[in-house]
Amino acid sequence: MQGFDSEFINLKDYILKITHRIWEERGVDRIRDYYGENAPVKTPASITSHVEDVVRFTLQTLHMFPDRQLLGEDVIGSEDEPGTFYSSHRILSTMTHQGDGFFGPPTGKEVQTRIIADCICRENQVIDEWMVRDQSAIVKQIGLDPKEFSLGLAEDWKSSGQPLLTADDLVNRWTGPPDSGQASGIVEKLIATYTSVWENSELRLLEQSHDRACEVHAPGANTLHGRKQLTDFLTGYQASFPRGKFRIHHWILNEEEGKNTRIALRWSYSASHQGEGCFGQPKGAPVVVMAMTHAELQEGQVIREYHAIDEISIWMQIHQHALQ
Repeated sequence: MQGFDSEFINLKDYILKITHRIWEERGVDRIRDYYGENAPVKTPASITSHVEDVVRFTLQTLHMFPDRQLLGEDVIGSEDEPGTFYSSHRILSTMTHQGDGFFGPPTGKEVQTRIIADCICRENQVIDEWMVRDQSAIVKQIGLDPKEFSLGLAEDWKSSGQPLLTADDLVNRWTGPPDSGQASGIVEKLIATYTSVWENSELRLLEQSHDRACEVHAPGANTLHGRKQLTDFLTGYQASFPRGKFRIHHWILNEEEGKNTRIALRWSYSASHQGEGCFGQPKGAPVVVMAMTHAELQEGQVIREYHAIDEISIWMQIHQHALQ
């Protein structure tokens, strides 16, 4: 890896090792080694722009969940130009809620959640990052209601006097360097399917794109089995947010001998809360779903899929609109 320490065999080795050192070896100070000083970290709910913010967030998370483990399930990556690497890292995180913080007083509950993080890496450092954590999974597992929890966050936002971000602001947050180019082949087909599903509710197309026995990991730590359950999940979103705009912001295709084809996508969906679906009574709020997907394919069909969507951020957008 040009520009990286010789100990790192490849991109996957680099991402897994630095994650383990920072979190499980509790080498929080190593963040200053492995992140650029002004590396932005963007999530559906926030954006930070300095390495000390990453250090602070990590310490706060470890205070809440001191036994946190980060199990690296996959790293889908590419070298977009010599020495510049793009990784999409999927993690299963297991932990116990033992400290005060963002999620309230400790409950002692065991929690399991998934995260996908897209990183641009150069010269041994992460220089840009987008991340989605399944926050609703955490909220549910510690015994809280995502809708009510998000309302509290929205009320805190209103009290703070911060401006309400527009849909364009959120879409721009999810947009990055145009380094993945025009999709073709199997990626183009999958993107076309997702676009038709989200924008036009053409759910029948899933019969061609997804295996009948597909396994899909959805927000709230839910696991869906087969096309029927996937269709029901997507129908809940379509009922709440019909006829919106689906955008692909970045994609990576990995085709390795002896492995299933894997595709990583960073995408957004912009719409108004106009119908009664999985997000309750319509409030007319403009909403942007900022998400990431990992798809694993055999013989051209998706057999496993991981949708990283922060439903807490969606509920918060709905509440903020009502409170403004």
